[in-house]
Amino acid sequence: MIVRALVAIAFVLSLWSLFRFAMGLRFGKRSRERSRLAEEQEGRRVVAEIPLEDDVMFFVEDAGGFAWGPQRAARADVIGARMLLNGGVMGTWTRPGASLPEPPPAEEYEGRERWDVLLYDQAGAMRTVPCGTLREGVSREIASKVFEAIRRGV
Repeated sequence: MIVRALVAIAFVLSLWSLFRFAMGLRFGKRSRERSRLAEEQEGRRVVAEIPLEDDVMFFVEDAGGFAWGPQRAARADVIGARMLLNGGVMGTWTRPGASLPEPPPAEEYEGRERWDVLLYDQAGAMRTVPCGTLREGVSREIASKVFEAIRRGV
């Protein structure tokens, strides 16, 4: 009888932990959906959701330019972009007649893929859009979406 009671208690505790985990995932999804809806109601188009360690950052596009986190780049100022994998150039785009500085040297492989997009503006400043280190092509897809939105939007 005691064994059955202990098994029942263990079963209920495992069900409770699974329920809490599922509700946490659901809460995270709903909060991302509300944030995305708020961005779209402001007249911005969400290009990609960029995963951070404990949150999600949106790369958004509007009539004036691009924004991600606290950073912003005006369309008129962007002269080019580079898509990087571990610091190595995977793709480059420039406006006609513009030239970009030499790309930074590729970094030593650290055992994971790290995707970034670099934006170059007319003043010579370079801004980095960190697209993540997730495997299975997720970060690559995010970087591709960001790079294509910049290339198409400017």
